[in-house]
Amino acid sequence: MVYLDYLAVVLLSFLAVAMVVWYFRMRRVTLQLMKRVTDDLERFFRPLDKTYVLLGYLVGYRATYTLEGGDRVFAVLITAPRHSLLYYPVVKALGRTDRLHLAIRYGRRYVARELHAVNLADSRLHTVVLRDLGGRAKVISRREVELSRGRYVVYYEDSSDLELVGRIVESSPVTLYKLSAYPKDNLVEVVADVSSGDAVRVAEVLREFSRRVTRSYA
Repeated sequence: MVYLDYLAVVLLSFLAVAMVVWYFRMRRVTLQLMKRVTDDLERFFRPLDKTYVLLGYLVGYRATYTLEGGDRVFAVLITAPRHSLLYYPVVKALGRTDRLHLAIRYGRRYVARELHAVNLADSRLHTVVLRDLGGRAKVISRREVELSRGRYVVYYEDSSDLELVGRIVESSPVTLYKLSAYPKDNLVEVVADVSSGDAVRVAEVLREFSRRVTRSYA
């Protein structure tokens, strides 16, 4: 019994040390990721004005950029809780990743039609889209498509957008969880995996998607 008690103390002590070492190492990784994403976004968009709101220590942030011409960019970075040694394996098993929600509201362009594509592996984002659509979810065209990146449900007004979604998802250098075009809010949004820290790739997808679903007022 004494031996077992001693062994338990040793194991708990080892686990405590491992958790501390893991925490500080993963904290550094997370802070580096947040800095790289921030630097990438600011270099890409070159905002005239910017605001940041932390969502919590090592959780992420919400940012708003004002661009030349009256465009506004909204970014939400949410990091996976990798700093918790005990919780991180569970998070990985559930498919949680570092995610960047990136949207733009144009000042001199307008969203021509409604379009949403959601990876069905993420039920929460699908729920968000259904909530945003409201009663329109029953009348707007809907189709599920199987792509190499996963199975997506697409809500669309123009059938040619099925091909557009497939082309953007398949050619994207990052995993895309959601593509949305909101005519009512004049907003275009992309949600993507940003675990690599390369936010420029996400911004490029947003720019390409926006180019396809918006039109100039002029």
